[in-house]
Amino acid sequence: MIFNKNLGNIIISSTPGFISIFLSFFTIPIYLNYLGFEKYGNFLILHILLSVVMITNFNLGKIASIKMQKVLKKNKSSIISTTIVTSIISSALVCLLLYLFYIILISLNNNLILNNYKILFFALFFSNVYVTLENISKGLKYYFLSSFGNLIFYSLSLSLPALFILLDFNIYQDVATLFNISLCIKIFGILVIFFTLIYKKYIELKFSPQILKDFLDYGKWQTLSSAYIQIFDFFDKYLIKIFLGAASLSTYSIPQQIAGKLSVISDGLISVFIPKISSSKNKKKTFEILNSNFYSFFYLIGFLLILINPFINEVLIWWLRVSANLEILFLFKIFLMISFYICITHIISTFLDTQKLSKKNSQIETFVLVVFVIGLIISVYYKNINFFAYTMLIRSLIAFFIKAFYIKKFLINFNILILQNIIFILIFLFSINENFQLFYFLSGLFLLLLLFYFPKEIIKKEFLK
Repeated sequence: MIFNKNLGNIIISSTPGFISIFLSFFTIPIYLNYLGFEKYGNFLILHILLSVVMITNFNLGKIASIKMQKVLKKNKSSIISTTIVTSIISSALVCLLLYLFYIILISLNNNLILNNYKILFFALFFSNVYVTLENISKGLKYYFLSSFGNLIFYSLSLSLPALFILLDFNIYQDVATLFNISLCIKIFGILVIFFTLIYKKYIELKFSPQILKDFLDYGKWQTLSSAYIQIFDFFDKYLIKIFLGAASLSTYSIPQQIAGKLSVISDGLISVFIPKISSSKNKKKTFEILNSNFYSFFYLIGFLLILINPFINEVLIWWLRVSANLEILFLFKIFLMISFYICITHIISTFLDTQKLSKKNSQIETFVLVVFVIGLIISVYYKNINFFAYTMLIRSLIAFFIKAFYIKKFLINFNILILQNIIFILIFLFSINENFQLFYFLSGLFLLLLLFYFPKEIIKKEFLK
């Protein structure tokens, strides 16, 4: 058996994330040793603020990516051209409005002033355009191009400034200077994709009224879902920065940042999953595509996380050395579980979007948001960083179980899946509490269920020749 094209494309799409993990092992200690927790936290918050692009982009590229699978090849250039022009115009308008709103805010409260805030809005504009271009590349199945752009825009823009610190710390110790370097790298990533699409003759003077209609029909629901994701994934960090300080943000963000790298696998999988399932017209094929991708991630990554669990503390202490502390060690295991459930929930959410059920995504996330806000209020009241992590965990578990129940008719062995997830959660909780007898017992039980219920036939059909 050898890998087929699907698995090859997933590997290509995931590679930037793996490179990012590799770079992080070198650059995070550099940032901490030279800048300290406080400055590094301020550098991170500038990049975190750009995550608002999940809302301001309006999912134009994602909608276009799905639409492209349903039209003839000759019509794709009009969809792409219309999407890029719409993205540039909407991004410019949104960034201008946000800038004016911010000017009003700082005129009322000077404490809200951020250093070099003008460049932040400039960076947001380019981030909006980049997300559109990356999704279009995935829709065209140019996985190497989208991966290369992703590597530059996200990984290198965050990691390469650390090299400038090593070259001359006196010049590059300022957070604003480091962020300017990040922005230059991001712009280069945009130009790589943009000029490639021009070279491939996908950007032409053509107009598609239909894609504008799709933006209006589906954009509002997908943007609402993205707004919820923005709140779920980043609002806790804003609150920690405000109420607990930048140093606490660093302590919280380092384990979250590394654990969050699990998403490189699910994102790589989803980048191939979207065009494949969007173009599927056969219900049986759609069923097989969903289950093969969902269970591949659930079983293989779940088993890997259990396998490495006993060695996590030693690895983190060796890596961070003097910067390692008990808080980071504790939070890392929590965030591994959070990241795992965010990833598999993202697969379900993407499936709902491709089936034109974005509204259902939004309805579920509206309910989850209420629970999440209550948890954040409690966390702020007690000013406890661990409470923030547990709030994130509860939110990710509720979202997963509700969405899994909603699509249970599409999932094979659904009842076994629920049992396995309960076991998986208990495995991690017993590990955190150092109850190793129950940890190893439940790990063995999880492995047995994996061996009996692993859907090898559909997975083999999807990923192997």
